[in-house]
Amino acid sequence: MRSILTALQEGRLYELPDNHKASALEFLARILDANPDIEVGTDAIEEIQLREQECNTGMGLGVGVPHVRAKREEGELFCAIGWSPAGIDYGAADGAHVHLVFMFYIPGAQKNVYLKEISSLFKAVKKSGSIDPIAHAENLNAVRNLLLDWVGAVLGESGPEAVARMIKLEVRQAQAPVAPASSGGGLSAPIGPGPQTQAMPFGVLIAPPGAPIVLSSDTAWTALLEKENHLAPSLAMGAPFAAGGKQVFVTAVKQYSSGRVLYDCVAVSAPGG
Repeated sequence: MRSILTALQEGRLYELPDNHKASALEFLARILDANPDIEVGTDAIEEIQLREQECNTGMGLGVGVPHVRAKREEGELFCAIGWSPAGIDYGAADGAHVHLVFMFYIPGAQKNVYLKEISSLFKAVKKSGSIDPIAHAENLNAVRNLLLDWVGAVLGESGPEAVARMIKLEVRQAQAPVAPASSGGGLSAPIGPGPQTQAMPFGVLIAPPGAPIVLSSDTAWTALLEKENHLAPSLAMGAPFAAGGKQVFVTAVKQYSSGRVLYDCVAVSAPGG
């Protein structure tokens, strides 16, 4: 379960924005699109939707495992995890609502590794006895600790299990802060999301000669981001950057006529940040 451990360690556990299957899958697919190893031109959202039409990826017991198969051999298995406290009507064979969605990006050379990951995940769910503790968890930090318990139960008392214990200890002892925007007018250097993170998708439309237009349901975030003087060049660079106490990732770029560009983005912050 190394890819799941890595996802937890790198902050790729998110509370899903609602309990609709399509929007949950789209949200996690945006995280896959931000993976630097994914091939240029890959539309993770479209591939996930097509695969879901062919075969429901609910594995039962409250867990979904959608995935994107890479066109190339090289690369690492990549995982993003979504938590739905309300549960998603996923259409799984056992009829159970899904509370955890593990979305994978699978390079060709990692097919066997992926199959072992899914097998281990199924064993972990079975050993836990029920999805209920995660379904009724208080927050993402509690979900993260429960997932680490799953990993430890499957991996035993050596190797990666020790890593799981270390990560859990880090969570309990300290939460990594998210750096605020710099006071010098520019945007601060890239930062890593802390162990307990939340993410918000949004868009930015660049339509010269006008100012950037932020497309978000969060009014305060829209107003704050539209005041950033260096927003357009920061987006154009494509690298993560900090703004308003959040880390911004560009997940997709769409070019239009007259120099107009639409950026799909995800803002990651510590809860309460």
